[in-house]
Amino acid sequence: MRRLLVCLVFLISLTACAHERPTSVESVSVQTVSVGSVDIGYKVVGQGEPLLMIMGYAGTMDVWDPALVQSLAQSYQVILFDNRNMGYSSSSPETVTITLMAQDALGLLDALGVESAHVLGWSMGSVIAQEMVLDQPVKVDKLMLYGSAYEREPVMAALKRFDGLKPEEFATMLFPKAWVSQHPDIYSRLPSSSIPPTPEAINRQRQALAMWAGTADRLSKITNDTLLVVGEEDAITPLGQSLAMSDMIDGAWLVRFKNAGHWLMYQAPEDLASVVKTFIETDHNLLN
Repeated sequence: MRRLLVCLVFLISLTACAHERPTSVESVSVQTVSVGSVDIGYKVVGQGEPLLMIMGYAGTMDVWDPALVQSLAQSYQVILFDNRNMGYSSSSPETVTITLMAQDALGLLDALGVESAHVLGWSMGSVIAQEMVLDQPVKVDKLMLYGSAYEREPVMAALKRFDGLKPEEFATMLFPKAWVSQHPDIYSRLPSSSIPPTPEAINRQRQALAMWAGTADRLSKITNDTLLVVGEEDAITPLGQSLAMSDMIDGAWLVRFKNAGHWLMYQAPEDLASVVKTFIETDHNLLN
């Protein structure tokens, strides 16, 4: 009888371990699932409430800061994925739009059997997140918009300024110069895409941004708890965009990082993770 009990305990322990997901993004493999007209490449890290993270312009899921992902994965089931035409996701001949990419993100949640998730979007990913919540608010629990914008003009102007820059020149525009002078090794520590995006794929995203109508007249419809995070020296999505959005969305939180640029998650990944966790775990409606 004692031997039987020992065996049962051992089997239960094995079952529990089998369901535990690692919190290191490097230790999990890429999976794919069919969503509409494309196959979406994704990773799931950690366990807990689902947290969907949407990558920005010209980036793949590999570009998320590993320390940020690992910190979040200690509390949540983090879902990373590549937008269509990027990384491990397949391409399609359809015209790429922000709305289409929002439908891909919603379709991914459906394909994974996730009824709703917290959503964190960075840069263009935050624009996609806005369209997600405006289309299907019940699919989004808490909304987090990092380096966001509600109109395309500032973003397109920034992209035009960066035209013709070499990669190393482009990178220098995304951190405050004073901060870089104190952290000269930052460029050697930046993650890179295992499957670099093609110029055609990047151009299709650029056209999607150019066609985006913005959300100025719709943000007031968002009733989901919303967090806006921005670096005060952001050269892509200026501080003024987040300030205005915080007024348009009822009850929105606004967190401003001093001496931070568009790539603030590489400057302070643990601090950003702490902000996200605090926001998710705070009850915003005192009448609930």
